[in-house]
Amino acid sequence: MNPREVLVVIPARGGSQGLPGKNIKPLGGLPLLGWTAEALRQSQLREAHCLLSTDDITIAEAGRACGLAAPFLRPAALASDTAASVDVVLHALDWLAEAHDEHPSWILLLQPTSPFRPPAVIDLAWETLHNDPMLDAVIAVKALHCSPGSLFQPDAQGRLQSLGDDGISRRQDGPGLLTPNGALYLIRSTVLRAGGSFFPPASAPLPMDAITGLDIDDATDWAMAEALQSLSWWAKI
Repeated sequence: MNPREVLVVIPARGGSQGLPGKNIKPLGGLPLLGWTAEALRQSQLREAHCLLSTDDITIAEAGRACGLAAPFLRPAALASDTAASVDVVLHALDWLAEAHDEHPSWILLLQPTSPFRPPAVIDLAWETLHNDPMLDAVIAVKALHCSPGSLFQPDAQGRLQSLGDDGISRRQDGPGLLTPNGALYLIRSTVLRAGGSFFPPASAPLPMDAITGLDIDDATDWAMAEALQSLSWWAKI
């Protein structure tokens, strides 16, 4: 497996609602998307094709200043709140094929809203594929410290209604629940095209802790990121 068989897509649209301008907002003196660029640069996939997909010229310029290639602006149809990440990635894959006749076997989606994703996580995802050729995808996840029986939603009368009736009331009694944290999706390009999903059946989880997997969506998340970045031990990331 050669890193040049990978297309890394970093999606960064300009219309963020939760935290306007977050993709280029400075964090520790570096634009937010620069953290992802630096993690990739320090990983085993530094030689992979990498495209910054954005609809915003200011973000494109900031990305280029961080060493990212931003050779196109994403169509407006792929820059709305409802635009699917799969379509954004396939657009970048199609662009690479048309512009350079390159057809990578793997897609790595790295969202810039996960600034504390270390290079080692990217390496581990790549190595996981090496160790299991039957895999179609590796997905970064976080643990949910609860069981289905302890999750509720309000019913029509506003009363709590359990989401699960599995007889499991304590999280230590169950097999453990995982949910994607948004930090990393590594998938075969053919599988993504065929299924239109980042979650094919042959997917392996890549667990991350709450700090390295922090996903910045709003001002509260940003405050947490600034506090974490200020800690001296984080300077090595």
